[in-house]
Amino acid sequence: MIVALGLIVAFVLLLLFSRPALRKCRWRETRGADESLWRCAYCGAETKGARGVPPAVCLRDTR
Repeated sequence: MIVALGLIVAFVLLLLFSRPALRKCRWRETRGADESLWRCAYCGAETKGARGVPPAVCLRDTR
């Protein structure tokens, strides 16, 4: 019974903390003077943003 309860809790936590919008994104940073250029190694999407803070959403459909 405890094993079944543990599996249910693990499944619920997995659903809560998984981010399907970023599942395949692998952001690489090219630092500039004031901001960084972020490029996704998976889909090739590019965006500018703050240094050290990768994008929070996948941008592959906005190319």
